[in-house]
Amino acid sequence: MNWQLLVNCCFLLSMSCSCLAQQQPADSSANTKTRQVLTYLAGLPQQGKVLSGQFAGYSPDTFSTSIIDQITQQIGRTPGILGCDWACGWNYKTPPEDLINYACNSALKTHWSLGGLVTVNMHLPNPVSSNGGGYKDRWNLNFADLTNTATQTGQRWRLFLDRMAAGFDDLQQSGVTVLFRPFHEMNGEWFYWGNQDAQTFKNVWIDMFNYLTTTKNLHNLLWVYSPDHSRGNRLAYYPGSAYVDIVALDVYTDDPNNMNGYDEMITLNKVFALGEIGPSTVNNQFEYTRWLTAIETKFPQVAYFLAWNDGWAPISNKYACAFYNHHRVINRDGMSLNNSLITTTTTITTTISTTSQSTVSSTGSTTSSSSSSSSSTTVIYNFSNGIGQWQGGSVNGGPWQSNEFTYSSTDSLKADVQLYQGGKSSIYTNQASTFTFGSYQRLVVRARTASWGFSSGGTMGAKLYIKSGSSWTWYDSGLTQLNSNSATQVVLNLNTIPSSSLSDIREVGVEFTSSANGGQTAVYIAYITAEN
Repeated sequence: MNWQLLVNCCFLLSMSCSCLAQQQPADSSANTKTRQVLTYLAGLPQQGKVLSGQFAGYSPDTFSTSIIDQITQQIGRTPGILGCDWACGWNYKTPPEDLINYACNSALKTHWSLGGLVTVNMHLPNPVSSNGGGYKDRWNLNFADLTNTATQTGQRWRLFLDRMAAGFDDLQQSGVTVLFRPFHEMNGEWFYWGNQDAQTFKNVWIDMFNYLTTTKNLHNLLWVYSPDHSRGNRLAYYPGSAYVDIVALDVYTDDPNNMNGYDEMITLNKVFALGEIGPSTVNNQFEYTRWLTAIETKFPQVAYFLAWNDGWAPISNKYACAFYNHHRVINRDGMSLNNSLITTTTTITTTISTTSQSTVSSTGSTTSSSSSSSSSTTVIYNFSNGIGQWQGGSVNGGPWQSNEFTYSSTDSLKADVQLYQGGKSSIYTNQASTFTFGSYQRLVVRARTASWGFSSGGTMGAKLYIKSGSSWTWYDSGLTQLNSNSATQVVLNLNTIPSSSLSDIREVGVEFTSSANGGQTAVYIAYITAEN
């Protein structure tokens, strides 16, 4: 081994990390919060972390925070960055600047106030048109006219910039810093701003930078340069370090290891990000955890990613839970930028009762409570890879792996049970090697019952339980009534169980109790987590 070469490489790497940590905003008048955001992002790769992000649609046509809510509800995590596109450049409207719509700002402000970051990009209409449209069409556009206000194209472009400035100033007045990603994928040929003359493109970028920062006094912007990984000339359009804060790549691929352009982008000594990511094949089968493997092994300088929505989103594909809960990923609840961070989740807490194995515990009371502190969660069981060593007690059939009820993109266990008043059945495991949650405060299972088989007024309840020690002492959550149309969280409070019992767990399971006679129905359990 050439030890001198190794030493030199390590020195250069450490110098690069040091430069990033000390990076100053391109806008010399950037406000304090914007500087803090840049410093925060620059430091993430050095900590072995990457910040999560999710695009939520086009304002006003398709933008919705429902995808964020879905991730929060199903995964228990909220992406750190919320993205919005301000321009539906395929639409037509007179005047065309009215197609630039920042109605999503209210959602961006809320996300910011809860501790997150926000990013904005735009599929702008072609300024050569007097009524919009044409975001993918060159028509007779002379791109140089964008900086020439003596032309109609240049005048329209200036109105575009004025409209953008109004939206950015609205956010600035609320103290919000914006990761602004203009002219994305400029090295591709699919947008009117793409594959233009390189020097002309740089001139347009620099003119826009100066107009928004100096003329419009916008000092809450971090400028993101984001070519597409699948085309060459990724650096040809780079306007210079004085006009860019973050360099990124837009990457749609089924194999993240094959991302192109990483090595050349990091030579720019800027914060590096993934401006857009998603699978190239949209069939809900992409394993998003492959991105984390690629980042850890090949692309360690990635500071954040923005996953696209719809069929490209992690929540629409496989292993979203493992993806967002990976030790490398920081979500909104793990960020430390804003003092106003408030993350509220609702859980079911229950009274613990203790009996011997032969005695069923009394029903505990159930209340609803909220927590405003961040938590640590470990997924103990998900059933997407089969049933493992889980068994059924007093069931008509099962348990089987099922996708009739899924949670956090993972399958469930299903068992068929007979309904009769006070009837009990269970799904359980004695696999001791998985009982590694003694250091946590609570154990949580997501459970559901089917809608069929019940007589009028009949219900199904569930208890999450453990059995411990040579006497198989029973600890349970108390009875929680299940829903038939959504997941119900059943929570076992581990704090009230002696540590000696938690260190000698013999069985973990869910016991189901029906309230009335009926036919046959099905019960499901999914996604068991240990949480603090």
